[in-house]
Amino acid sequence: MSIYDILENKITTYGEIVCCLFEHCNLQCVFCPQDHNSIEGANRDSIMAKVPQIVEWINNNRRTQSYKLHLMGGELFQDEWIDKGFLEIYQDFIDSIIVQTEADVHINFITNLCFTKSDMVMDFLEHNNLTISVSYDPAGRFTPKAHDIFVSNIETYKNKIEMISLVATKQNIAKITRGDNLFTYLYNTYPCDFDSFLPSVKNSRTLMPSERTLFEFNKLLVSKYPKCLNVDHFVNQKMQNKMICTRGNSLTVMPDGSIPTGCSGAVFLKEAQTEELGGPKIVENFMTKYNCFECEYFARCPFSCFIKQDYKHIEQDMDECVFKETFKYADSLYQPTAC
Repeated sequence: MSIYDILENKITTYGEIVCCLFEHCNLQCVFCPQDHNSIEGANRDSIMAKVPQIVEWINNNRRTQSYKLHLMGGELFQDEWIDKGFLEIYQDFIDSIIVQTEADVHINFITNLCFTKSDMVMDFLEHNNLTISVSYDPAGRFTPKAHDIFVSNIETYKNKIEMISLVATKQNIAKITRGDNLFTYLYNTYPCDFDSFLPSVKNSRTLMPSERTLFEFNKLLVSKYPKCLNVDHFVNQKMQNKMICTRGNSLTVMPDGSIPTGCSGAVFLKEAQTEELGGPKIVENFMTKYNCFECEYFARCPFSCFIKQDYKHIEQDMDECVFKETFKYADSLYQPTAC
């Protein structure tokens, strides 16, 4: 019996597909491991070659008939790619997947919103009845010009944005803790979600928050920004929550067409503790370290990103699990007290 069999009730009920079409990007985010000058995969043949891989996985997956297909770069909506007709390629790509499956496939494009061909992209989204997920980070992301374009497009695409995704780096945490007006606006307008920082770049040690820093930030989110998607598990008072990681019901396709075992993080993580990151061992190690199966919050817990948690250089300055302590703090604020 595998760890995924044991965690059956914690695995997401939908299938998740992350397809990175190419890495070429118009930003140079300090926490991103991609080669943003690479044009590998940025052509019709390479993009369309990923269709059979995705269709086969969907049609052979017996867990579910509901899927989230996240399409990302790099930046797929850069002006230069729109000028070269890539919207037509994207159209053929998603059409080919839809007609070859009978499943419910939700298409989600992920974008940094730093492009100026707004009318053409809007027409594409309208034609396909699509929304988008938008990346935002107050530190380590924008040039001044890119920031201005982002702010403008936030208003242009106000009715097309499904969610805002941020990365929980030490620097982002510091800026939001001090107060970031744009984040406050985004939080009040859209669902926001903080992803774990994946230590996959040379300066990962300076970007990775310590356990105590992450816990204090979780407390801030719980008390001031409780609608954040990554906080919902702590405040919703449900008896059972699914884990954040979609391992066990997910597929990742890289720009070269390769399919990493586990997730894309298994490819990018540097200085890991576990040798084989794609298999179940990394999950087993996490469960053993934090004695998860005996924890009072096991059923409610979303768990951390297993890849991030396997990084050698996380400053472990807490005796208890960060998530366990966050649950205790959230319950002290939101759980009704007995009369």
